[in-house]
Amino acid sequence: MYKFTLLCLALTFGKISAPAQTFNQAELEAALTCIKTETSPLEIPLTRVEHFITLAVRSHGAGTAGILEIRTSADNRSWGNWQTLTDDPHVDLPATQRQFNMLFLPADSRYVQVRAIGLCADLGLRLFFYSPVDLPSENPVALDQPLGFRNCPCALPAYVNRAGWGGPPNQQPGCTPSYTTVTHLFVHHQAGVANPPYAAVVASIWNLHVNTNGWCDVGYQWLIAPDGTVYQGRSGGNNVVGAHATGLNGNTMAVCMLGNFQNVQPTQAALESLHALLAWKCCDSDIDPTGTSVHAGSGQTFNHISGHRDGAATLCPGDNMYARLPSVRTGTDSLYADPSGCDGIWPPANDNCAGARVLTSLENCSPESSTTNEALASGVAIPVCSGFSSGTALDVWFRFNATASHHQVTVTPTGALPDPLDPVVAVYDGTCGALELVACVDAPGGAGVATTLDLPGLTPGHDYSIRVFDYGNAQAADGRFDICVTHGAAVSTAEKYESAGMRIFPNPSTGKVRVELLETDPANGNIRVFSSAGQLVLEREVRAGVVDLDLTGRPAGLYVLEFQTGSGILREVLVLN
Repeated sequence: MYKFTLLCLALTFGKISAPAQTFNQAELEAALTCIKTETSPLEIPLTRVEHFITLAVRSHGAGTAGILEIRTSADNRSWGNWQTLTDDPHVDLPATQRQFNMLFLPADSRYVQVRAIGLCADLGLRLFFYSPVDLPSENPVALDQPLGFRNCPCALPAYVNRAGWGGPPNQQPGCTPSYTTVTHLFVHHQAGVANPPYAAVVASIWNLHVNTNGWCDVGYQWLIAPDGTVYQGRSGGNNVVGAHATGLNGNTMAVCMLGNFQNVQPTQAALESLHALLAWKCCDSDIDPTGTSVHAGSGQTFNHISGHRDGAATLCPGDNMYARLPSVRTGTDSLYADPSGCDGIWPPANDNCAGARVLTSLENCSPESSTTNEALASGVAIPVCSGFSSGTALDVWFRFNATASHHQVTVTPTGALPDPLDPVVAVYDGTCGALELVACVDAPGGAGVATTLDLPGLTPGHDYSIRVFDYGNAQAADGRFDICVTHGAAVSTAEKYESAGMRIFPNPSTGKVRVELLETDPANGNIRVFSSAGQLVLEREVRAGVVDLDLTGRPAGLYVLEFQTGSGILREVLVLN
């Protein structure tokens, strides 16, 4: 004889982005003995089934050892293969009880059998069935929904909130969220098959934790689906204490990767979302992604990014996910240190010439991400290439090696409106202690507009420094940008000249200038420099090409450079500061 009770919990929520679902769970009780080691077919007592059925099994009695297996049938005639149940390490139970990881059964399953191997004692069973009804078949779209967390350059990734997967807005009645200082981040896996719709999988985990385990809420703060979508787990907001690892819930944040990574590999999309989520939390709580420290609650030393098995006797997060954790740490650190200066150690490492990031010039733009967020002023004089010529330049620096004589530097702001970067770009020759301006530009168009600095006449094999800063003394609220250096045919032919001519850079200059003579038929000639009063101040015989002139010490003002050849005279105005 079997006893069963049907539990239907209809939870009604406020305004949400997905229909409120009915958490319908059904429970069966059965028994096994040393003689009767297999149950009769048990009819699954769910009145409604959508998407799939989940099954959680809990055993109790003297016969705690042995292996339990289950199989299912749609018609009580044809049966599927036996599946071995594995222990769920998340539940803290008395020694006479065991709970097994939740299984996902096909939606057409109507019967189930349980058998024991290696059992010779009485064993009671409780079977918890659940199906996520009233949820859409489509996966929800993650939205940027900030929870009022600390403003951090490593942004919290877009995520599906609890309403988006049909969950209740708060923890269970009678439960009050508690909070902690997060020092360690633990990665888990679902230990089950994760098939779409993933919102239904998240709802199933919530149901297991609340209606089977008896917890206040889902144990994980965050969950990540194979398609990379991030789901909000436990309610209460940032730094809420979860229920994911006995003895390790304080001072930790848990991320559950949907799937069983003992059997399969995590997807690239899921790993990228994991990196982004962990980078945000490392920034938010000043955690070194590659570091280790003592966990206050347990007294154990853990990597700051660890797997569940590091603190418990479990396979979680699966061999395949656990093997990825070293690259997860470095991948998180790369995000954390690179695109937004979000390594918790502000200002960014490249906010001075000596810390310049190395860029590689390519024929096509391959942008690298950076930011001026929290940058300090390097103290290098502001070049005069726009109306912004005094005050403080909150700058970041890069370096590249010229592979041709003609390059371009392109800076594209990526920060959010209404206050993205309004970039000024300058390029220098020389060492950090003796920089000489080559050229600079403040493209018209204002904040958020891409800026390209054209650099003809560079010396191949020579290193040059790039400086990027915001126009004006006030720093952009969101100074993120992409930067690339290019060369080759596309660059060389990008700038069209109406006729053969002459180009001077930097212009304005403090004294040393480089002159590019653009004669179509190069010949010997004289280059002469006149003051605004017409006085000859310099004359040299040169050939067409690149010429370096030194006018250091000359009074500030306007000068005219004249290049005379047999085919004519070229003239350009030079401004000395």
